[in-house]
Amino acid sequence: MAYNFIQFNARLSGIYGVEVTVPSIAAKCDLGNLDPQHTGQDAFTASIEAALTVALPPDNALIGTIRRDPDAIGAMAVFEMRREGIDLNPAMERIMKIAASDKFAHGGWPGPQPLPTRENPWPLASASTEADPRLAAIAAFVSDWNVPMDIAVKGMKKWLLSGEVPEGYEEKVQKEREDLIRALESREIQMKNHNGIAVVESTHRAATTIGYSMSPIAVLLNPQFGFGAGPKFIKFTVCQFEAGYVDLKSVFAELSQLEPGWGGSPTIGGSPQGVSSQLDLDTVVEVVRKHLIK
Repeated sequence: MAYNFIQFNARLSGIYGVEVTVPSIAAKCDLGNLDPQHTGQDAFTASIEAALTVALPPDNALIGTIRRDPDAIGAMAVFEMRREGIDLNPAMERIMKIAASDKFAHGGWPGPQPLPTRENPWPLASASTEADPRLAAIAAFVSDWNVPMDIAVKGMKKWLLSGEVPEGYEEKVQKEREDLIRALESREIQMKNHNGIAVVESTHRAATTIGYSMSPIAVLLNPQFGFGAGPKFIKFTVCQFEAGYVDLKSVFAELSQLEPGWGGSPTIGGSPQGVSSQLDLDTVVEVVRKHLIK
């Protein structure tokens, strides 16, 4: 019996969720929801890691996510390979690369880094997938909403086992990198170092990379955040390169008093899911500043 992989539809039932981070939708996952980081179960374990050892979903389960990223799709691929009895040893190095990227678990902040340029388009040794040429292409593939979910999982399985990326996506990420460099040159991406806190306003998916080039603490504002062709929202993300720079638990607690729905892990989180934040950028930055550790 095979699994069925879906882009989440809250009207369905009999669903096993993977990283379903919207509480109202997660409640529909009657077969369970694998999301150790965002639910507070274990902030230091990525879903793709947990998928190696947790009980397998029932045969013929509808396995759904609202997050088409390498961690969620990778967890689905691990489930499928375990169910099929495939030897995971050839995939373990790439599984751990995804897990490290998802958790930003890669050693200390290296200090200020140069931004991408035409001469050096991939300068930052960052954990974020869009900044790592080893992961950027597969991340672009699985996040492509034009690719059906079953094809995304199949492509992820192949990449985990062999490192082979579906055709066209290496070129796609190279073009995206060129577009990022152009946006930096034309100042379409607004950024500044606000007394030790990187502040970036952009719709570009590499905003985290840009923030970490300036500081281990970043406040990101995306005025048009959304999934696929769905509605767009004003979205804040607050993150740190690794735990220890800012008490994000206290940050999210205070911001949730101003606007219910803020939350996240010890290294990353943000404004309420699925709606536009009503807070202004200066307010968010000042709350972060109040809870700096270093």
